[in-house]
Amino acid sequence: MKKLKFVPWIFLACFRVFVPMEVSGQSMVLIERDTFRMYSNPLNADSTLATKVYDRVYSPPYIRDASAYYGWWRLQEDSLFLEKIEDHYGTMRSDDHEVVFMDLGGIFDDYVQDGKVFASWFSGELDVVGGKCIRRGALGFRSDYEDEWIYRVENGRIMSKATYRNELRESTFSYVEAGDLIETLFDGDRFPELANKYLLAKVQVTPRPDGTIDSLGLAVRVVSNKSAVGQVRDDDEQWVENDYSNPYIQELKECVQLVPEWEYVKLRGRVHAPLIEVRAWEGKGCKAICSATFWVNKDFDEITVNGKTYELENYPFQYNTNLYARIRPLLRGEFTRFRLRGYIGYWEIRDDKLYLLSLRRANSWEIIPLDVVFPGNGDSPVEATWYTGKLRLSDVRSAESDYFPRHGRGEIFYKVKKGKVIKRMKVVPVKKKKGKISRWGNYHFDLE
Repeated sequence: MKKLKFVPWIFLACFRVFVPMEVSGQSMVLIERDTFRMYSNPLNADSTLATKVYDRVYSPPYIRDASAYYGWWRLQEDSLFLEKIEDHYGTMRSDDHEVVFMDLGGIFDDYVQDGKVFASWFSGELDVVGGKCIRRGALGFRSDYEDEWIYRVENGRIMSKATYRNELRESTFSYVEAGDLIETLFDGDRFPELANKYLLAKVQVTPRPDGTIDSLGLAVRVVSNKSAVGQVRDDDEQWVENDYSNPYIQELKECVQLVPEWEYVKLRGRVHAPLIEVRAWEGKGCKAICSATFWVNKDFDEITVNGKTYELENYPFQYNTNLYARIRPLLRGEFTRFRLRGYIGYWEIRDDKLYLLSLRRANSWEIIPLDVVFPGNGDSPVEATWYTGKLRLSDVRSAESDYFPRHGRGEIFYKVKKGKVIKRMKVVPVKKKKGKISRWGNYHFDLE
């Protein structure tokens, strides 16, 4: 496996960085009898022309970062011509939404040749795409297509053309989901010195066509507290990059290698290796708190209290990530975007104590012997003496149709210290009326 050098970048306060390219302008280009999308705007090469065009089209102030016009171009006889300009907002404002084209008179008079506007002001590259869309970009970002042509233009004349066949091989996880999985897997309890600190990491993987890792770049940075995270920058000398003798990087590498496969994207003949930012560790017990994907994916454990089963909206097993690390090698093939942890835990509260009854693989539902985690225990329930924190219980039956499980129903909370229940409380939603407005509030009371 090759090591990968990092491209300079700035670490943001958010979790991770992805690769879609921002769209600076869109146009359409006609080549012989075909019409293609073009991620280039030759008008931007001449500020005077661009200003005159914008002055002539209607651009409402409440729509930002949206193009006020759409250019139509033609490549003919190795030359670039402007065919027409669609007034985007003029079309939107028209009564029947009929396409409104801008009058080009008085703007391009100096460039008219044989009745056509010759783009002699433009020198640069034209990025033209066609064929099947292989990856659709979000608002403000470009989509990628299987065919791409780069034309080099000088003073409106085509000097050369490069042809590319782009590829996308989707995998079990997107790069964003791979970052979520790496965060879930990282065993920070291996390092007692990180108990009250943050460990930031950046991962850059260049995959092979089969989804395995071709080259890998890793970097880590210890931060003292949450407020300092937003101050971290790439030029900070405290980053440790690609030092595989560093224990944090060794642990991070183990987690990266547990990602089942990597998305393969090849654009313009080059395989993309997006940078992924993760908060690998956020202090002791951070992995026992429900993640951002928890509510959507319903990645719940189950817990039984007084013969009744509830969904457990915490991860007590991962309060001590050393325990979780013991079953990680058994979970290959179990990680999915809906079950990032790879396992489901089954618990019981009995005699005011929290017990782990069993563990199952999340995908195959096969039992994971507790003896793997607690040698010599056999299959007997284990008192969760490692766990200190809250437990949030929700009724399974009332949660089945809820997208957000907590909305509009009661919950039971337990406060636990070293596996022993020290407080019990129930929260009941109460509908309150203030004037004509109804709001949901909560009524709290301690359980006997």
